[in-house]
Amino acid sequence: IPQMTREDFRQAIEGPVAVGGGSISPFLVQQLLNDIGDNPDQLPILQHALMRTWDYWVKSGNTEAPINLRDYENIGKLEKALSEHANEAYNELTQQQKDICQIIFKTLTEKGNDNRGVRRPTAISEITNIALCDKQDIIEVVENFRKPSRSFLTPGVGIKLDENTIVDISHESLMRIWDKLIIWVSEEY
Repeated sequence: IPQMTREDFRQAIEGPVAVGGGSISPFLVQQLLNDIGDNPDQLPILQHALMRTWDYWVKSGNTEAPINLRDYENIGKLEKALSEHANEAYNELTQQQKDICQIIFKTLTEKGNDNRGVRRPTAISEITNIALCDKQDIIEVVENFRKPSRSFLTPGVGIKLDENTIVDISHESLMRIWDKLIIWVSEEY
């Protein structure tokens, strides 16, 4: 697989903004390029940060001006956008759902030999047995983390969840960046 070039990353930044009918300041494009460096693993994180920055920009009501550095900084920049978004989903839960959420993510993530998180896709029935709760309780939490605006868990939104559904973390970057998940995986280890 060929390595993405800086120009490829530039197109990954500017293309979706243009398709959406917006514009982005050249200074922000440069900042994003510097933040991602030459690491292709950063692409999902970049996409997430851009989505969050776009949403922030639209909500600001100043869509006549280009998306700028302030919009990007307000979503936590590349290093915090994903974690803060996951925390928003978590904070929407009741206390009981937060407890279940922790069990779900601990079940879906293992610590590998290199001290990094490893995905462990698991059936809802198995998570239900581990969490000692009803499958509907698991499904409600999973639904909160797989909304189209989030997509932290799979399967995607169009698939009905039942006890046989295999749930997985959508991308490894969540295991490296979400502050709560990093703590949970360490506790579980």
